[in-house]
Amino acid sequence: MLQEVLDVIKTEDLMRAGELVVAGVSGGADSICLLSVLSELKEQLGIRLSAVHVHHGIRGEEAERDADYVRLFCREREIPCRVFYRDVPAAAREKGLSLEEAGRLIRYECFAEALKEWNGDRMAVAHNRNDNAETILFHLFRGSGLKGLAGVAVKGPMPGGRVGGREVLVRPLLFVSRREIERYLETKQIAYCQDSTNMSEDYSRNRIRRQILPQAELVNQEAVLHIVQAAGMIGELDKWMTKTAGEWIQNYCRYDFDMGWAGNGAFIRIPSVELKELEPVQAGYVLRQVMESLAGSLKDITKRHTDSILELLEKQSGRYVHLPGGFTAEKRYDELWIGRRSRQEMAGENAGGPEGSSGRGFLLMPAEKEQSRELFGVRVHYRKFPREGDEKIPENRYTKWFDYDKIKDSLCLRGRCPGDYFQAFPDGRRQTVKAYMINEKIPSGKRGRIPILADGSHVLWIIGGRISEAYKVTEETKQILVVTVRKIRKEMD
Repeated sequence: MLQEVLDVIKTEDLMRAGELVVAGVSGGADSICLLSVLSELKEQLGIRLSAVHVHHGIRGEEAERDADYVRLFCREREIPCRVFYRDVPAAAREKGLSLEEAGRLIRYECFAEALKEWNGDRMAVAHNRNDNAETILFHLFRGSGLKGLAGVAVKGPMPGGRVGGREVLVRPLLFVSRREIERYLETKQIAYCQDSTNMSEDYSRNRIRRQILPQAELVNQEAVLHIVQAAGMIGELDKWMTKTAGEWIQNYCRYDFDMGWAGNGAFIRIPSVELKELEPVQAGYVLRQVMESLAGSLKDITKRHTDSILELLEKQSGRYVHLPGGFTAEKRYDELWIGRRSRQEMAGENAGGPEGSSGRGFLLMPAEKEQSRELFGVRVHYRKFPREGDEKIPENRYTKWFDYDKIKDSLCLRGRCPGDYFQAFPDGRRQTVKAYMINEKIPSGKRGRIPILADGSHVLWIIGGRISEAYKVTEETKQILVVTVRKIRKEMD
């Protein structure tokens, strides 16, 4: 295994002579193996070696044991070691994240701090072949494009842009199986710590590790290897698609400024005819690169958003869709314009509805942490969460659940607009909001002040009244949008 890791380090240029490599060490089998292997190879590679451990403030005495063991392991090998103590549960509550997400965020913050403190060159982490297969399946099950199905890269920048964009994050064990790691430690008679949370099946990754992969290996004992090999081919395809999309953008798109649009900021103009000539998957890559060049990242941009932009190609000039990060895509004659909305629109101070309505409203960007907005005397609380099982849908006039993934355009809380409709029956028949309000005998003076939750012109919920059949939660639902009205005007009762 030593030779295999050495070959990967040299072939992939993971570290060079004279560099200081900082290893992230939890105390588990993978990271202890990583530190031991690098310790054995450091003379041959000409590198210096340090270690960093993060105490997450979660597992009590077990976490203290892990930190103590990492210190001892490093002291016996004369490896400088830095231990960070962090309160991950508090950070998760504060940021509205899961423990897994908050833990990962804090780990990489500590890794970046250790690199800066030591003036390190590389940050080595212990992802192995099995970890990669788990990541690939996790992305597949949750819904992912080619980039997510390509799995984990052997090197890259630190998450969140920390330590600049340099490829400082390296994974020397990425092509080593978990069995090889365990065999190495057994042969060397090296002890390691067991994390009890790895035995819990409350976490999706643990279920993949403990249930799905073992079943796959009954079909073929090399299943993990084959999953990773397939991901490698997907990764090569993703690189080629990214390259060709970039060339298309250079040939056809215009990057410009418009003082009367996009908040006096930059925008990109895309020719509609040429974009329609591309295959949908190629067009999706073009739009993702355009968004990344404008926003600096693809945070919160999904296939749902690129599909909604492509739908504009078949619509009349002047139609638009809202995008995450305060961006808008608009059809303008024979072009698509993508840019950032004005600060006033982003703040919801003058967010008009579809078809030129001047009704006041707010663009909503649901996250797992609950947010709220107030409109027409009504405070609306909203959040999204992944569906885990057979959660019971509340039967409550002022709490509604919706299938978040069915939202095609952008989610807005606003007043009614011309052309608003909802799906009134399971067979797809529609009713306009205007007709509904007339049938319900709502006084005309009150109709414009009833808040509406809408996806473009399609209304999810006339708050206090009907919801659209099209957005109801079903057995196929993956993400749930929950909306609750806790403070409501008397006139809506």
